Amino acid sequence: MEYANQPAPVHHTHCSPTRERRARAAAGSVLALLALLTFSDTSGARQATGRLAVGTTVQAYAQMKASNPTQFIVTNKDTNMGYVNVPNSSNLVGSQLVVTTNDRAGYSLLFQVAPAMQSMFVSIEVSGLGTSVVLPATGGKVNLPYSAASNSFTLTYRFTLVKKIKDGTFAWPLTIVVHPN
Repeated sequence: MEYANQPAPVHHTHCSPTRERRARAAAGSVLALLALLTFSDTSGARQATGRLAVGTTVQAYAQMKASNPTQFIVTNKDTNMGYVNVPNSSNLVGSQLVVTTNDRAGYSLLFQVAPAMQSMFVSIEVSGLGTSVVLPATGGKVNLPYSAASNSFTLTYRFTLVKKIKDGTFAWPLTIVVHPN
């Protein structure tokens, strides 16, 4: 700055030496104060506080642990009735699921039927999800709302059979996959 290196003008005509020193001292003090305020404002600007909004997005996930039967048994009695309930005396357990998710929009369970087994069924009723749903022989998707970070389900089934099916022991026909909504 120009003012910092130059002394303030002092008139010598009517001033005594003491008065002149006081005037110079006062002028120097004023310049020092101006310099201090100038630097103080700059310093204050560097130390100014404000608000900064920071956001983040957490990737939605849904995970599942599943325990399914390993086989599907169709008896002669089942073919006569036209359906197989699971569990029953031949198929002792249904599916046990534990689903964990952070998606407040809920999640979807995709029931996939093995292609080789699709011709055996007319439909598949799934119970134990809070409501019963009827899926086509190819399977389907069930959307569930978020209710907690972890949910456990014990699923039971009614497989409605086609008319000309033969009894026998087969591989378990369903695969269940979970997806966040």
